Amino acid sequence: MRKIIHQHFGLIAVTLFCAFCLLKAIDFPIHDFSNYYFGGQFLVERTFNSDTYFPYLFNKQIADLGYSGIFANYAPNTPFLALFFAPFSILSVATAKLVFNIISVLLFVLSIYRLSQFYKIKTVSIVFVPLLFFVPIKNELLFGQVYFVLFFFLTEFWIAYQKEQFLKSAFFLGLAILLKVFPVVLLMIFLFKKEFKPLVYTFAFCLLFFGISALLTGFDVWLFWLNSVLPKASNGEIASAYVDNYQSVFMFLKRLFIYDNVENPHPFFHDDSLFLSIVFTFKIAIVLLGYFITNNKSNALIVFCYWVLATILLSPYGSTYTFILLIFPFLAIVKSEISAVKKGMYFFILFAINNLPLSIFIDKSFPISYLRLFLLIAFAIVFIILFFQKASIIKTCGFSLILLISCSFLWETKPQKSNSFFSAKTPVLIYDYQIKNKELTYHFWSEKGENQKSVQLSQSDCVLLQIKNNQIFYNKKQLTFDNSNKLKPILINGKTVVYLSDYGKGIGFYSLRKITMH
Repeated sequence: MRKIIHQHFGLIAVTLFCAFCLLKAIDFPIHDFSNYYFGGQFLVERTFNSDTYFPYLFNKQIADLGYSGIFANYAPNTPFLALFFAPFSILSVATAKLVFNIISVLLFVLSIYRLSQFYKIKTVSIVFVPLLFFVPIKNELLFGQVYFVLFFFLTEFWIAYQKEQFLKSAFFLGLAILLKVFPVVLLMIFLFKKEFKPLVYTFAFCLLFFGISALLTGFDVWLFWLNSVLPKASNGEIASAYVDNYQSVFMFLKRLFIYDNVENPHPFFHDDSLFLSIVFTFKIAIVLLGYFITNNKSNALIVFCYWVLATILLSPYGSTYTFILLIFPFLAIVKSEISAVKKGMYFFILFAINNLPLSIFIDKSFPISYLRLFLLIAFAIVFIILFFQKASIIKTCGFSLILLISCSFLWETKPQKSNSFFSAKTPVLIYDYQIKNKELTYHFWSEKGENQKSVQLSQSDCVLLQIKNNQIFYNKKQLTFDNSNKLKPILINGKTVVYLSDYGKGIGFYSLRKITMH
């Protein structure tokens, strides 16, 4: 017994900490798990369709089942995720969360064990996992998230790939892509190495999982997700237009350059074209550097870790449990031959990224409010400088500068034709409104269910306008040109057009916007 404990005390420490968090999660609100659970339940009940992606309809359907105190949002999850969670619908939501968390912990511990065995990592190093990843592990289980499962899929993919078991590796990578989409970036490894067999296998498994899901959810739901949900998610539009909690490069640049009369009235420099140019250049630079790294680095684990970091940096939204994926770079650093001082520096930054409370800096003035992002970027830069050829970094920077200058001439700043109807922040989900007796009453949804508030108008002469092809028209003149979903346009007093729109926000997260007629 002592010998077993001595050999695996690192794994035992991880397991005990996960068990502690698992127990804490029992009395914690259902939180994010409700998104997955009810998606699966509605699929079983054959009520899963494109309406599921509209938060008011999704929450109303949940409330109609008798649940309260839940504010759910199925977007941006794929329809496949509903199929993945359908088996849990036979259990109550609380029991399902507990069972899913237990399965997740078992898979997570198994992944740590498999990686430590495959790379011959000493068990003493595994003891640092609960310390360095305290908050990500805790939040993963409290919120009932899927990143332990994703970590398991990516672990099995990578180990199988290293063993040249390409069918097995493609199976798990396909599952990871259908589960959370962003692991699709890892296909770059195959592409840049010109390894077309695992690339083709992965595409085949993705098509297989897509086909099975589409047969049960309907192809129309997948088309809706591809055309309407994915583009918004790619712009970080999950709920609100500006979410500093995401701590992403995309959201930082949006805060820096994109004007909004309520949520971002004082950007550092209002220039939409510069924002688009920098975002595009940043993405190309990440991919280009990955090309140099993939072709010039013999240490496969280090290459894989670069692409894991790339998926996090490229994502427009982030969370604490996303950082569970940083366990891959952590193990690579443990396995590396760099000095103990450099390892200590890495671990210090990693500890700060994972465990520094957002509450300390999130309410500070911009850009201090993005301290976690700066730490993540610092970790990535130090990781790249220490492990990769400086020539590759110089080439990438040079090309990126040229690309940025070129792109600045391609995009033009377009004048904003609409603004928020209100001058201050309003509830995140307004789903209806009426104008009557010089009063505008808007209806919104929160964890308490349906609510309403009213504001006074000076006059209330109203004309209902038309929507054609998701655009508002008045006297045969098109007034809107964006791709947001729009509802109920009304011309008030012949001067102001008021309508519901999810412009800049997650799909179906409507707010009241206005266009002043000239």
